Amino acid sequence: MIPLSPAQRALREAGVENALQEGRWMERLAPREGARRGLPPGALLEEWIRRRCSGEPFQYVVGSVEFYQVELEVGPGTLIPRPETELLVERALEHLERGPAQAWALDLCTGSGAILLSLAHARPRLQGVGVDLSPDALAWARRNCALLHLEERCQFLQGDLFSPLPPSRRFSLITANPPYVSPEEYQALPREIRDYEPRMALEAGEEGRELEEKIIRQALPWLEPGGALLLEMGETQGDALREALLANGYREVKILRDLTGRERFAQGLRPPSP
Repeated sequence: MIPLSPAQRALREAGVENALQEGRWMERLAPREGARRGLPPGALLEEWIRRRCSGEPFQYVVGSVEFYQVELEVGPGTLIPRPETELLVERALEHLERGPAQAWALDLCTGSGAILLSLAHARPRLQGVGVDLSPDALAWARRNCALLHLEERCQFLQGDLFSPLPPSRRFSLITANPPYVSPEEYQALPREIRDYEPRMALEAGEEGRELEEKIIRQALPWLEPGGALLLEMGETQGDALREALLANGYREVKILRDLTGRERFAQGLRPPSP
């Protein structure tokens, strides 16, 4: 058996579930980052271990997360992008492949900018707008946009869904990973999530789908004919969102599953022009 390193041992003793991998990553990243900050050898690793053992999410501790094909900086005030959301990016790219190379995308509840920036990185001619209510989240999104050198093609606006957009703008694609957790489900989340990640990015009304249904009601006029709306959702919300999409005039409505087989995404298209 390979002996544990000091970081791995400390994390395991603190009950960190992924102690071996996280300890390995901390020991790999901390010396370089500590030197960049001008800290004494070992100081940053000690700080990271202390913060992680207290329950702070690993991504906040090291300050970044790999998502799809980009690396994003994250921290307090923004939701940590999850691997399942990468599937939403893949579905979005599949839709964009069927249209012109030069297109506009809108990402609502953009958080760290993960979805929009991944799309723009993968599609060199794509232009996009990200919208969020939270100034803290938008600060991270704008920072990530600058780090990825996408400022000429992506902008981030503060506001409630479509409210900050120019009235004449139309989009080939609208994506959103909105809050979709009910208050009851929120209380059942791990403390690591409840104690650190922003509640407003997770919880959405008594049924958990209020914001998703609001997006569905408002999005259709903002889409170009044939444009797609793609939403991440809770695994029990598929039937309700399918009905909402159909009732609001979307076509080719689909409920898509994630890699675990759970219903995770809702998709609808604006009908083409007559």
